[in-house]
Amino acid sequence: MTLHIDLTWILEVARRAGQDDPAPDDYGVPVAAVERHQAVLAGQDIYHGAYARAAALAHTLGRLQWLERSNLRVAVAVAHGYLTATGIDAKLTQNGVTALATELKRPESTAASVAAILRSWSN
Repeated sequence: MTLHIDLTWILEVARRAGQDDPAPDDYGVPVAAVERHQAVLAGQDIYHGAYARAAALAHTLGRLQWLERSNLRVAVAVAHGYLTATGIDAKLTQNGVTALATELKRPESTAASVAAILRSWSN
């Protein structure tokens, strides 16, 4: 199932997951995340499958500073919400959340490395 989410959805997740965080400092980041997860080049999807698209969202939202305090929390919530919305039974565990947060903090982090962690959430 291919699911494309919009800015409103990300902002609602950010509002819920980032409780007590002020308004976003940079709305361009969630706009970029929306565009990135549905990117097409020469008629071909750049990110294939739910894990890759969820990873593109999480990588953009978690690596780029756009919220005062909740970037990682919101990135986790968006990735989990996206996977769940596509029908994947993704389970949030402390180890899984920690692994994703650790990966997103690494300067070498990529959407592919994030996708590998997200796949472990449904094992």
